[in-house]
Amino acid sequence: MWQGLPEIVAKFDADPAVRCIVVTGAGHEAFAAGADISEFEDNRATQDGAKVYDQATHEATAALAGCAKPVVAAVRGFCFGGGMALAIACDLRLAADDARFCIPAAKLSVGYSLAGTAALVARLGPAVATELLFTGRTLSAHEALMKGVVHAIAPVADFDNVVKGYVSALAANAPLTIKAAKSAIRAVLSGDAAERASAEADIAACMTSGDYREGRKAFLEKRKPAFHGR
Repeated sequence: MWQGLPEIVAKFDADPAVRCIVVTGAGHEAFAAGADISEFEDNRATQDGAKVYDQATHEATAALAGCAKPVVAAVRGFCFGGGMALAIACDLRLAADDARFCIPAAKLSVGYSLAGTAALVARLGPAVATELLFTGRTLSAHEALMKGVVHAIAPVADFDNVVKGYVSALAANAPLTIKAAKSAIRAVLSGDAAERASAEADIAACMTSGDYREGRKAFLEKRKPAFHGR
C-alpha cells in the first residue's frame, strides 16, 4: 500500500477535474491502525530491511505532502503509528469524535524516522512532537484538536456531511492559489532556495491567470467565481 500510493497521488495530481484529495480508511473502525507488528520479523528485522520499509513510507508521505492539490485526512477510529504519518502528510486533518491518535514507537523500541520526526515538528511544533514521541500515549479527538493535531472534529453521525462540506469549499477555491500556498509553505519550512524559486513562480502565475481575471470579475459582479486552474 505504501508503494502504491505515489502512483495514485500522481494520477490525481495530474487530473484537472480533481480539486481536492481526501484520504480515509476503509470502513469505520480505523483511519489506519499502523503497521502489522507481526510482519516486522520479515521486513524490519534487519537494518537493511528497515531502510527499504522506511523508504517506501517516506516516498508515500512525500507524494501527499508534495502534490499541488489540497489533501485532507478524514479520520475515524484508530490513527496509530504509520496512520499518524499518513495523516500528518496531509495538509488538513478532520476527525470524528471517535478518533484516537497515537505514535507507539517508544513502546516498541522503534527508532522513529528522521523524515517522520521532521514532518511532526513542521506540522505540530517541537513541543507536541516531543510529547507524542516520548510518551506513546493515545490522544482522544478532543485532545488532538486542542494540540493542533487536527483542524476540526465532528460527531460520528455528522462526520461524512462535515467532510463533504469542508472539501467542497476547498474545491470551489482557486486551484492556482492553493498550489502557490502549498509551495510557499513548503519553501518557508525547508529554507531551500530551489523551493523558494518554485514558490515565487507559482505565486507569479496566479497574477497572470484567467482565474485571477475571473476572481476580480466575479467580485465586482457579486457572484461566485468559476475557477478552472489556468
